[in-house]
Amino acid sequence: MNARRLLGRMLLAGVMLAAVAGAPLQAQVAGSSHEVRRGDTLFGVARKARYDGVTLNQMISAIWRANQSAFPGGNINLLEVGTVLIIPARDVIAALDPAEASRQVRELLAAKPAAAPPVAAIKPEPAARPPAKPAAVSPGQEQAARSYREGLAMERRGDHQGALKAFLEAGEAGYGLAQRRLGQIYDSGSPAVKHDYQASLKWYQKAREQGVPIPKPIQRGPAP
Repeated sequence: MNARRLLGRMLLAGVMLAAVAGAPLQAQVAGSSHEVRRGDTLFGVARKARYDGVTLNQMISAIWRANQSAFPGGNINLLEVGTVLIIPARDVIAALDPAEASRQVRELLAAKPAAAPPVAAIKPEPAARPPAKPAAVSPGQEQAARSYREGLAMERRGDHQGALKAFLEAGEAGYGLAQRRLGQIYDSGSPAVKHDYQASLKWYQKAREQGVPIPKPIQRGPAP
């Protein structure tokens, strides 16, 4: 009887530990995302999102590789406010060779333009631009904007399938920010969808037609 009680207690303790650890482990397996805010830098985002057991340079290198189109001209110091960065899962980042990640970070730092601003910033409007009349927002656009915000929230929770569906609804309704996010997702791939260059170009073009700024595509060489 004593042995049975002891075994039962051990099993119960194991179940409780698994329940406590389940949420962070799910995030490390599925990956996550980060919406760029004013003042954000690649190094700051990597430091904040870093998983246990991986180096800061591995985080920087992995985020860079998954979001190259988010850095205009390949400059790691240029991040536009509102861009959503994909944070790869822990096992993807841990698979990167630490020495190779450090080498790539050194190369990225050496290649930065001297006059580049060091933090995320909103592009200034042209000084001579006349004030525009406020346009009426249709109910459809309001719903599309809500779907886009819901998609961002689901990405942060690790629900990439739900986020993709919300972005598609907003994008099909003509919401430019959702169209740009779809372009980023299809450009880099995500836990919800594989890389699709043609789909990425399609959504980027739709976003441009809505007046949403899109960085020039970066010429990618063979994967290291």
